[in-house]
Amino acid sequence: MIKAVIFDVGGTLHTQVKTDASTRRFRALVREVLSQHGVLEETDDETLFSAIDEGARRYKKFSEDHMTELDPDVIWQDYFLSPFAFEKSRLSGAGETLCCIFDLEEKEIIPREGLQETIQALQSRGLRLGILSNVMSRTMVHKILIRHGIADAFPYILQSSECKIRKPDPRIFDICLSDMHLTREEVIYVGDTISRDVRGANAAGWKIIQIDNPLTYHRDAAFRDMGYTPDARIYRLPEILTVLDRLAEKEG
Repeated sequence: MIKAVIFDVGGTLHTQVKTDASTRRFRALVREVLSQHGVLEETDDETLFSAIDEGARRYKKFSEDHMTELDPDVIWQDYFLSPFAFEKSRLSGAGETLCCIFDLEEKEIIPREGLQETIQALQSRGLRLGILSNVMSRTMVHKILIRHGIADAFPYILQSSECKIRKPDPRIFDICLSDMHLTREEVIYVGDTISRDVRGANAAGWKIIQIDNPLTYHRDAAFRDMGYTPDARIYRLPEILTVLDRLAEKEG
């Protein structure tokens, strides 16, 4: 019997699209933090943000290869800003702010259709709700849930930035079960990717609903014929309710 629905965040509760406006906003906010710490103020935008983009790609590969999350200061000092010579102690403690800016502001965040209504419907059924997310920042998830108007619905949040383990490593799913005092049979995960969400849930023995996200098709291309299978595929969040009804009928 399903007692809890655990959600991914990016690509699941919302989609993300890079725009000219989001790029300008992101760059201005990064510049503000660096300026406050007296770092790289003379470096031109093309040089600085090309290095940040390349560093983000290198860090993404590292984190996915090793299924781990590093400390925010290390991410920015050793990856995003690695080509530059500066006194690293000047940025001590600023990594969290910069990671939050990257996760929250680098792209436009668009809530999924029916987000609030779906969360309310799940709550009305007495289901426990939680978040299990790969994210560099420790503060971004709470901020985005507030922005979406659903922060009070999620008393449990597990982030790779805190436990240092990233999906698809099944250990992060096991931590969630232990924290919430649930069994594999009592939870279902909702995520958008094969590479992280379906793959991780399959390895952990969880049921999973995969929500369609064309923006991540390219990331999943290598995993499409490897046997990773969701229990259900949906296109809109409200379809979760139908899936849960169908599973309940099967359980009798």
